[in-house]
Amino acid sequence: MASNQPLVKVTNLTFTHPGKSQATIEDVNFNLYPGEIVLIAGATGSGKSTLLNCLAGIAPSHTGGKLDGSIFYQGIDLAEWSVRQRSQYFCVLLQNVETQIFTERVWEEFVFGLENWNVPPNQILQLADNSLQEFGLEVQRNWFIRQLSAGQKQRLLIACLLAISQPVMLLDEPLAYLDAKGVELLLQLLKSRAEKGQSVIIVEHRIDVVKKICDRSYYFQNGKLIELEKSLPSPILPLSPSPTPLLLPSPILLNTHGLSWGGYPPFPDLQVAAGETILLKGNNGCGKTTLLKLLCGLLKPATGKLEILGRDTSKRSVVQIAKDVGFVLQNPNHQLFADSVRAEIEQPGVTKAIADLLLEQLNLSDRANEHPQALSQGQKRRLALGAVLARQPKICLLDEIMVGQDPNSLSLMLNVLSNFTRQGGALILTSHVPLSAEVLNSQILEL
Repeated sequence: MASNQPLVKVTNLTFTHPGKSQATIEDVNFNLYPGEIVLIAGATGSGKSTLLNCLAGIAPSHTGGKLDGSIFYQGIDLAEWSVRQRSQYFCVLLQNVETQIFTERVWEEFVFGLENWNVPPNQILQLADNSLQEFGLEVQRNWFIRQLSAGQKQRLLIACLLAISQPVMLLDEPLAYLDAKGVELLLQLLKSRAEKGQSVIIVEHRIDVVKKICDRSYYFQNGKLIELEKSLPSPILPLSPSPTPLLLPSPILLNTHGLSWGGYPPFPDLQVAAGETILLKGNNGCGKTTLLKLLCGLLKPATGKLEILGRDTSKRSVVQIAKDVGFVLQNPNHQLFADSVRAEIEQPGVTKAIADLLLEQLNLSDRANEHPQALSQGQKRRLALGAVLARQPKICLLDEIMVGQDPNSLSLMLNVLSNFTRQGGALILTSHVPLSAEVLNSQILEL
């Protein structure tokens, strides 16, 4: 630590969301010192993001709700400080990267923040060039941001945040979509920044990866922030065994040959049988999400052929393909439309018994009557999975849905997916969570 005086001091902090009688976080007390990296862990929906929002001033000014207690920065009470005032000292990376993107192109996004801070133009050019090169985005500098993968968007936002060098960094699951190279780069950068005096609060479920750079660790339990003296609780592995191959010859559900899109080389050919799980593996931006969109009809291939259940899909609509192929998107906000959690799963044609079972299996029964947008990001991903599985597709495509899950929640998801393949369904997924490939007995396809 560079100082014996705390940079940030939180005293008796309690926050209650609008319409709730029970506080989300309660009587939180902790200090953050210059040059410290502090890990905040806990179950999905336990209050981790809420704490960061309180520190940044997002809660309650933009979320509503009631805040009690005090937050001090260098001894100054921040109660009357706006988000804008706090942003001079706190930078924030939100879970949903798309909510922090304001421009159309990579270069513009990076420059936008620096211009807002009145950085001299000659310094902006140098900072932008260095950061884009450091984060592996130099080739994409003139791309439209919509062309980037989720991992590349995350790298872009982190690069933008690090360029300003505020004293405190608040990072909400910054590793979520990063490949192994991106994770290692970020951890090295955070450690280097801490050595120079910046402080970091990092919310993360990939505890084993992050803890090696952290000075202290906390976790939320029943709204209370508890400091860990030794180590975090061991992850709970799924109770169900890995799916075993079907005894009878397995029918082929999906075939591809020479699929390509957007002028890029063709993807490797796929042949997926009932009961199989295929893990698409590769660096950020290699085309994993693009391939999944081709398989479900959201994109039409420039070349090649796709067969689902033995039928050529070239003249089939997305709606027709969706009867056999379910797709859970990276961002759950893009596919949650109902007024309640139950209504998302208990769709027309879905029985109450099936809906009840999925709600229970995904630990969402107690949230059944809540609005989907009231859930945490991790809970939203479990809900999106349940909504797709409720339609009982033959093939399920999963795009990085394991992120934002605590060990218990991850176990629940893997159990549900294991059951799906044991009953003859096929999975094609992307994931940077090693446990998912192991538990689901995945065949790995390198892209």
